Parts: sequence; C-alpha cells; structure tokens
Amino acid sequence: MQPIKFLGILLLVSSLVALGGTACGPTAPAEKVITIGQYADAVSLDPQDTNDNASYSIEKPMLEGLIGFNEKMEQIPQLAERWEASPDAKVYTFYLRKGVKFHDGTPFNAAAVKANFDRIRNPDNKLKRYTLYKIISQIDVIDEYTVRFTLAGPFGAMIATFAHPAGGINSPTAVEKYGKEYGKNPVGTGPYKFVEWVPNDHITLVKNPDYWDKANGPKVDKIIVKPVPEAGTRIAMLQKGDAQFINTVPYAQAETVKGDKNLNLVATESIYTFWVSMNVQKKPFDNLKVRQALNYAIDKEAIIKAVLRGYGKPANSPVAPLVWGHAPAKTYPYDPAKAKALLAEAGYPNGFKTTLRGAESTEAKEVMVAIQGQLKQVGVEAEVISLPSATLSAERFKPLAENTGEIDYSGWSPSTGDADWAIRPLLTKENWPPTNYTIGFYTHPKVEELVKTALQTSDAAKRKAAYAEVQQIIMDDCPWIVLWVNYVLGGSRANVGGIAIQPDGIGFYRSVYYK
Repeated sequence: MQPIKFLGILLLVSSLVALGGTACGPTAPAEKVITIGQYADAVSLDPQDTNDNASYSIEKPMLEGLIGFNEKMEQIPQLAERWEASPDAKVYTFYLRKGVKFHDGTPFNAAAVKANFDRIRNPDNKLKRYTLYKIISQIDVIDEYTVRFTLAGPFGAMIATFAHPAGGINSPTAVEKYGKEYGKNPVGTGPYKFVEWVPNDHITLVKNPDYWDKANGPKVDKIIVKPVPEAGTRIAMLQKGDAQFINTVPYAQAETVKGDKNLNLVATESIYTFWVSMNVQKKPFDNLKVRQALNYAIDKEAIIKAVLRGYGKPANSPVAPLVWGHAPAKTYPYDPAKAKALLAEAGYPNGFKTTLRGAESTEAKEVMVAIQGQLKQVGVEAEVISLPSATLSAERFKPLAENTGEIDYSGWSPSTGDADWAIRPLLTKENWPPTNYTIGFYTHPKVEELVKTALQTSDAAKRKAAYAEVQQIIMDDCPWIVLWVNYVLGGSRANVGGIAIQPDGIGFYRSVYYK
C-alpha cells in the first residue's frame, strides 16, 4: 500500500504545479500591465503648462479637475461634488469632496484649489494656459471644502473652461518642492500615480491604492506609455502584443486592425471640424459669391471616402455635433455647375489663381491635393504649399498687413467641449492674428454681438439660442469652405477594454482593464 500512497502524493503535487501553484499554496497573480504606443512623447506633465494632446493623454489618469470629462466628453463631477453659477455668469461656487488626498499624502481642499488657480492666472508664471483663466479676478476660500471664483466680467462658458484638462489640480506642496521641474514630477489625486519619465522612451504610472473613488478605481497595476511616432511601428507593436493600445491608427491602416481577430479598432466621432478658411479681407474672397462658389466646388463625400477611408461626415456647421451648443445650420452639396455660375456672377468667369496653404503631414497633403483637383474643375488654380508646423504657425499668426495667406486648410478641436471655444477663437475680430486663430480675418457685426450675448449669462437655453443663430449666419456668409467632422481611431488588443481616444483627440486611459 505504501507505493500507492506515495504515487498519490506525486500526482497531487503534479496537479498543483500544472495549475500554476505549489503544494504550499497558489502563486501571486501576475502584475497587470498596459503598454500604450502613443504617436508622441509628452512635452510637459503640468496641466497648467500644457497645450498638446499627447501630454494631456498621460496627465489625465493622474490629475483631476473640479469638473472633468468622461470618454464621451460629457461633463462629470470630479473633485467638486457640485457647483453653482450666478445668473450674470460672474460668480462660480464649488463644493468639494471631503477626504481626498494628493499622491504625496497632502490634503485636497479649498486652499489647494485656490493655490492652483492663483498660480495659473498669475502672468508672471508664464504658464501656457494662462489665457483660459486670466478672467478670474478673485478666489475666496469660504471654508475648507467651499471655494468661490469671481470673474472680471461675465463669462457663460466658465464651467466648460473649468472642465478643460488645464483645470487639473496639482499638489501645491509638490509644485513648491519641484519648482520649474514640476512638469517632470506631477502629483495629483487620480487613479494612477507618476513613477518615472525617460524622455523619448517611456513614462510609467502605477495604480493609486488610496484613490478616493473606490467604485471607479484603477483596474490595472501599471500603465506604460511609449512614444512611437512611426505609424507602422505602432501597428506592429499592437499585432505582436508589445502594446495593448495604440494612439492613433492612421485611416490608411484601419482595415489592417479591423481585419485582425486579435485586435479591435476603437473609433470615436470627434469634435474636430475641418475647413478651408478664406482671407475675406483680400480679393476675390471678399466677395460672397466667390466664397459660396468654392463651397459648392468641393466634393466632401469623395474626399472622406478616398483620404479618410470613410471615417468622417460632412459638417453642417462650424461646430461639430458633439460640441455643446451645436445646431445644424446648412450644407453645400457638391455642385460644380452652380460653382461656375456663381464665379461668373462674381466677375470671374474664367476662375482665378490662389495658394492653398497647410501642414506637411501625409493626410493634409492628400486632402489639399484633392481640393486642388476639384477647384481646378471650376476654373480655380490653387498652388498647394505644405509647411512644417512651426513655419506654418509663424506664417498664419502674422497680422493682416504682413499675412500672405489666401486659403488655408486646417481643423480645430474645442477642448472645453463648448460652442464658445469652437467659434470665438476662430471667427471673431478680437482673435485676428497675432492674437488668436481667426486666420481668415473674418468679422461679422451680428456674430460679434451674439458671441458676447452668449457670454453674458449662465442660462443654458439663452446661450444655445445665441450660438444657433451664430452658426446659421456663418454658414450663410461662408468665410470657410466647411468640410467635415472626422473620427479619431485607436487600436486595442481584443482582451482590453475601457480605453479609447476622446472626441477632442486626447487619450482616455484611466479606466483601462483586461477583460
């Protein structure tokens, strides 16, 4: 009997080993790690000194605002439980969560909120997002968990501005400790904590076991973000399992991801609107019929199919549908005959010559070449000029007297998610270069009036009504060739969920999990 008993013990041990355990008990579960291949490295990890989506994508799992966005860019409470706005849109009061701590163990409270917004609204600090919050004239700590903001003037879009990722709350202790190096040593309240940043190689975040929101806490142990500028390399990493998510997937390679049973294509309708601005202060673009003609001359559906591989839809407003305050206004169907007739009525029966300026990315070049070909069919000869990003910005931001721009291909994503930031920086006189991005030097008295009206109140219905009228005027006046709203694409392994790219192009990584 003894040999049989010994054999039974051997079989038991063998079974335990096969199941991943030992005779003494099961092994610890493997560490859950998510590796993300991102198109670019961060520039800074200080939300108040950030103006690029690559940086915000990495910051958002670590740093939270009073208000935030979910993956659909719907406003959600974060470090504030609730808030109030005065009817005149000048006073905003926030009631904060209690018991929240920063990753360094220091308390989150009204004093920390005041310290953050005092920092960003101080022009001496020269932070990139100063202009978003410079309208704040006074911040009062009412009690430990209540803070009140008073503005220099009415600003109805202020709640959306607080939800902008630049509103992320930093640990005041860490800001003081690291000084100018804080952007490399972020300390927030989010579900993940900063560990290290090796520039051009990786940034590592680890789960915060003390995260205040237990129901929505971190679901993996570690997130590693690797900058991978080359799209083909990102796709290969995903296919091999070296990355569990990639940001972004180029349209030309979307079918490669869709066709792999081990992968998922993550497509999100964006809040980007793409357009060609026309310098309405220069001939022939000061003529409404010319601007209308160019709108009818472009076959938007054909370009969406050829360049965007179908991941887009024609825009019916300068404001994308997912932006708060969007109102469908008007579209210009492809009608080259009507375009030619309008050009003839405007005094250009044989068309004219112009320059079409834009970025040097592959996609931008493909779009501009397609537009060039379609304009030629109605007699307009457009020379395409593709410029490096820094050069393009420098040229676009020259004042009117020095600006050589005629028509410009561009796009815009209002990261507040509000119609104000989809219209005011792009289509009002106060934002003509070099101030901001009204690169077509457009102005319209009624648009100017209505934009101001919408900012004079916190009443959502009144604001929406004003923006609806603005959108109709702009589409009728057509200072742009309004093109399309696109989709932003990411790729994930099939066993990964809870991760996407937000409609504004910022990665949404904080809720990632293994299925």
